[in-house]
Amino acid sequence: MTFFLTNITYGQIKPDLKNSNLEGVSSKGEFYWWKNAANKGGDATFSVETTDVNKGSEKALKAEIHELGEKPWHINSQFNQKFEGKAGDEISIEFYAKNGANGKGKIKLVTQSDIKGSFQGKNIQLTNKWKSYKHTFTLKDNSSNNKIKFWYLNPGTTYYIDDLSLTK
Repeated sequence: MTFFLTNITYGQIKPDLKNSNLEGVSSKGEFYWWKNAANKGGDATFSVETTDVNKGSEKALKAEIHELGEKPWHINSQFNQKFEGKAGDEISIEFYAKNGANGKGKIKLVTQSDIKGSFQGKNIQLTNKWKSYKHTFTLKDNSSNNKIKFWYLNPGTTYYIDDLSLTK
């Protein structure tokens, strides 16, 4: 299964919030503003994809999931820039994704803040063709530390993620 993520844009969440710029890659070959994790028995290879990307994109996030960790959140990709929100704010997260030729392609889109009990997630079944996915969350608490994560839920799958946006 494959999942790609390349650009992130924000509308009306916080005017000075910087874009994730998944098109921008550091000298270490990693996307700026993104952190990938494989913990507690999880095994994954994260890379920058340059050939199988969403239309109009040059790069996408590729996650090859070999083994899952002890818990679903042990293999994930997180956008490192946090955003501000108030209880009751509706935020819509839209992205393009797909899985590779092999694999089942189930992911969980997650939003969470630093406040206990703020976790919200939406399971999404991907296909092997690029497709737009959108989900709206209603924030539970006031926080300036809200974040977005993707959990990879199927081993033996390659995920591709591209063109992420967040709007309020």
